[in-house]
Amino acid sequence: MADYETHEHDVLVIGAGGAGLRAAIEASAAGVRVGLVCKSLLGKAHTVMAEGGIAAALANVDERDNWKWTSATIGRCISLTRCGAVNM
Repeated sequence: MADYETHEHDVLVIGAGGAGLRAAIEASAAGVRVGLVCKSLLGKAHTVMAEGGIAAALANVDERDNWKWTSATIGRCISLTRCGAVNM
């Protein structure tokens, strides 16, 4: 059986884009041990690769495409505990 290096963390952040790095910074500032996992080189996340693009629901093509619908739909999963992604 292969030997594996193990690490212990209080918080494990998956993804090193803008949101992941921000979450890791906040958790570290709160005094917990933080692990950060990313699938590519640090600094090559989608946040960096987007390079300033903007997306907005303007309803200028389809009246169903509006900020109220987008906010309501995405807002349902703002709380990870409600979405079942995190068990507390």
